[in-house]
Amino acid sequence: MALHRDAPLQLEIGAADRLVALLDEVGQPISPERAAACMLALRSAPGSLAARLIDDLCGDDARLIRSPAGIGLRAWGPPAETPLEDGCYVVVDLETTGVGQAARIVEIGAVLVDRGVHGARFSELIDPGIPLPPRITEITGIRPRDLAGARPLRPVLAEFLRFAGSRILVAHNAPFDCGMLDRALLALAGRRLAAQVLDTVCLARRLLAGRLPRFDLASLARRFDTVVQPCHRALPDAQATAELLCVLIGIAQERGVATVEELLQLAATAPARRRRARRDLTSGLPEGPGVYVMRDAGGQALYVGKATDLRSRVRSYFGARRLPPRLAGMIAAVERIEVSPTGSELEAAIDENRLIQAWRPVANVRDARPDRYRYLRLDSSAAVPMLAVRSSVVADGAVYAGPFRVHRQADEAAQALRDGFRLRTCRPRVPADHASCLRGLAGRCLAPCRGAPESEGYAIAVRALQRYLELGGTSAESELRERIALLVRQLRFEEAAVVQRRIEALNAIDRGLAAIRRACSRSGVLLAADLDPARVRAIVVADGLLVEVRTLPRSGDPSLEAEAALAALEGARAAPPTLASVARGPWLPADRYDVSLVLADAFAGGAEGVIPLAGATIARIAAARARVPPRTAIDVRAFPSSGELRRVA
Repeated sequence: MALHRDAPLQLEIGAADRLVALLDEVGQPISPERAAACMLALRSAPGSLAARLIDDLCGDDARLIRSPAGIGLRAWGPPAETPLEDGCYVVVDLETTGVGQAARIVEIGAVLVDRGVHGARFSELIDPGIPLPPRITEITGIRPRDLAGARPLRPVLAEFLRFAGSRILVAHNAPFDCGMLDRALLALAGRRLAAQVLDTVCLARRLLAGRLPRFDLASLARRFDTVVQPCHRALPDAQATAELLCVLIGIAQERGVATVEELLQLAATAPARRRRARRDLTSGLPEGPGVYVMRDAGGQALYVGKATDLRSRVRSYFGARRLPPRLAGMIAAVERIEVSPTGSELEAAIDENRLIQAWRPVANVRDARPDRYRYLRLDSSAAVPMLAVRSSVVADGAVYAGPFRVHRQADEAAQALRDGFRLRTCRPRVPADHASCLRGLAGRCLAPCRGAPESEGYAIAVRALQRYLELGGTSAESELRERIALLVRQLRFEEAAVVQRRIEALNAIDRGLAAIRRACSRSGVLLAADLDPARVRAIVVADGLLVEVRTLPRSGDPSLEAEAALAALEGARAAPPTLASVARGPWLPADRYDVSLVLADAFAGGAEGVIPLAGATIARIAAARARVPPRTAIDVRAFPSSGELRRVA
């Protein structure tokens, strides 16, 4: 007999006790569905049934509490606070090529301060990838030859983040230093800093208001006679800031500050203090990788993000660090936070992209609107080919490249390539020479409308552009640089600046198309950890596209699921239409582009945690418990060719 919609649910005696015992065992909140399944002794419970059951139970049982993270024990209470004398910090300082969005990091210096004692140090120069401005050499003493042989930012930043761990980051004028690190991490890894941040400028202003005219590092170092004096080098400046931090902590203790949390609150700006007052929204959040969704009072998704540690990442929004205006406004409207733990950061990134594309949250900086993406199109079979921008890819024999996330970006790319290869921009299908085309007269177009010699040169340029789009390699940068030199000799500096912007656009195109080519070349299976330590996730990728995600057991006989994963890969690669059969060129479907780049990065993750497959099967690898530890990132990349698949299957 069906239950009435509003009929109360009848539970067996001891069902709530069974749930309390489960929570005590796992030590962290669980989903309402899992809680309901536990109480009803089922393998799973429908979401609507779980919601009704949990709402009733949490109102009747004082031991249980419902939070954004799920169902937990009220006895867990809020997180314990850290006594001020037990605080652990990483004091960091950067040297850069300048300020603004175009600035690059040149040096990172950091000092560990644990319970008031200065410990390990981190210091390394970085190749910024651009010429070092003479002004920076004057200020810091760092010369271009000092950077010869220096590592690029990516490996140095990764090493610094391992050095810092989950400790509180401290910097003098933290919005600059931590903002630079945050922007670099976002560009390189698609994520932001999750650490809490303490700004010694703000802390000094709160503690020393009216006692000092200036609060720059040099003035404070002189005032408190630090052993290490700042000198515009990263490590000495970090050491001076670390000494200053210890002095300020002592003054704060005299003012009655007893915990690290109170110190962070004292150093926070007024907006940050208001955010910190709402930190109870993050109570009970689990650790480990996953996806989080911030919702307003009406239930609308305002922001979707991923994290390697959900608890640290979400709590960082309610800390002292300065947030971009869009995120700051969003945090003020958040009323509920939902999380979905995953076994690995890769699966979290896949879920994040899917949810952003489905919901289009207003506060997400990344604009996941595939309908707005654009492609470059070169129809080399036309009578007089031209490079155009299109909103979609069709099977018309043309070469396509992309997508580009915004129309303006695609237009800039097309214009840069037209200038570089001197292609026409006129509209007629077969242009006629009227001796009035300014682009042709200025030498910016090879002018195929003039006759046979020019048409032959134009055809050569079109073939060169087609090779560049399909295979990469030499672009037209050298020709554009020659044009800049000519314009400078003629004192036409504004035009030279325009051409320089075209070169920068070409470099951006090179990087973007190279990433797409790498993604399109990836076919195989990635093994990642699952939330269940007895299982592993097999992520099947064909020609850069996600095919499916399967779950394999770590022990026993996983051959059935392993063979299904291999069959899915073989079928996806063999079944028409493939990307290559639809259209030529380096392109990905707009609605799958972001996930494909994430998967390509996972394949290119380096040797650490990667198991060669020669002589091994996916089943044997899945069963190797020690090689795929629970709750880690990607452990295996696989299968460079379908031929090898047949050999190992």
